[in-house]
Amino acid sequence: MAEPGAAAHHDHGGGELRTVEEVRASILDRVGVLAPIELPLQEAWGCVLAADMIAGGDMPAFSSSAMDGFAVRAEDVSEATSDSPASLRIAGHSLIGHMPEATVGAGEAVRIATGAPIPAGADAIVPIEYCVVREADVLVIRSFPEGASVRPVGQDVRSGEVLVPEGRRLAGPDLGLLASSGRNSALVHPRARVAVLSTGDELVDPGRQTAFGQVRDANAYTLFGGLRDAGATPYLGGIIPDDPEALKEAVLGLAVRADCFISSGGVSVGERDVVKKAFFKRGDVDFYKVAMQPGMPQGFGRLDDVPYFGLPGNPVSVFVSFEVFIRPALLKMMGRRDIFRPHIMTTLDANISGPRDKLQFARVRVWREGGEWHAVPTGPSASNLLSTVSRANGLALIPLGVDTAPAGSQVRVMLFRALEEGS
Repeated sequence: MAEPGAAAHHDHGGGELRTVEEVRASILDRVGVLAPIELPLQEAWGCVLAADMIAGGDMPAFSSSAMDGFAVRAEDVSEATSDSPASLRIAGHSLIGHMPEATVGAGEAVRIATGAPIPAGADAIVPIEYCVVREADVLVIRSFPEGASVRPVGQDVRSGEVLVPEGRRLAGPDLGLLASSGRNSALVHPRARVAVLSTGDELVDPGRQTAFGQVRDANAYTLFGGLRDAGATPYLGGIIPDDPEALKEAVLGLAVRADCFISSGGVSVGERDVVKKAFFKRGDVDFYKVAMQPGMPQGFGRLDDVPYFGLPGNPVSVFVSFEVFIRPALLKMMGRRDIFRPHIMTTLDANISGPRDKLQFARVRVWREGGEWHAVPTGPSASNLLSTVSRANGLALIPLGVDTAPAGSQVRVMLFRALEEGS
């Protein structure tokens, strides 16, 4: 990462609160879409297509049978009944993956398998259950019109049609369609590579014993899960001590593999705020307070044109900040157009209280009962209680100017986990 020519730093740490909407709009305005690259289909799954994929030929490329039976001329069986069957000479076979052995002339039939090519001269298929096979001929016991059980050329897609449109997030059926057309790669916006750093002298890795006053690093794994869920590629850069130089070295070491950085801890007002000190003279990083609970102290900027998110250290604040600010930004970077979580209106089954001057994101469990959605808090509002997030499936938005949303009132909930009926 090269040293920028003109560094800019903005510190609103002691200034007025900024609204969630203002901050999110500013972040989204400063984040661009990752340049498209050609990826093999296996790696393109889940990525957003960067250009229309056009069919280079008809699909299917040949007419085939939809049934096991006999390929015939419809006019030869137009009068066939069980009392007066049509007798046709068996001219050969048509097997899947091979050219037909014979053509179908007047009074002839070719035995055919499902998916096998339609032999020249035939225009209908008689399913095997309507046939009585003898040694050299077949008796057809009912009539079938032209085109019966025939899969025509181009039935699925015509040459020149759009196979998969630009902007589509590629799913399994899309990959299958592209593979069927002969494509083995696609031009997509790649997954964002996100480096995650945890700052704090008090942190230790999971699985290690903690000394008195130490805590295990939960934030990196909360972010890892959120990044994977969003379709990004996370890289855990480890725990960084409260040392600005150590943080700068860690960022420099990860620069070549990162499209985005996220650090947790060190953005609030205090003498150990390592993120502020590390980038006071580097890049364009803005530190500010947001009128939200949890997650008031935030940082965002660019380091050599790479987005950098500085989050507070409390685990619930990290989760909420990721959902509100980082997830939409990453989805935009990866070419997604549906960048926001779904919202629903729910009825509160218990009071939710919070600061009147902040937008509160209260952890709630949502379920459906009696034809409407209900929500209940999963625990106290303290930002260190990560279990309240684990038990929740949504964040209730208690707006500015409201200190208590009473039981029975309607609130808007941002869903971050699939709802289960009756749960």
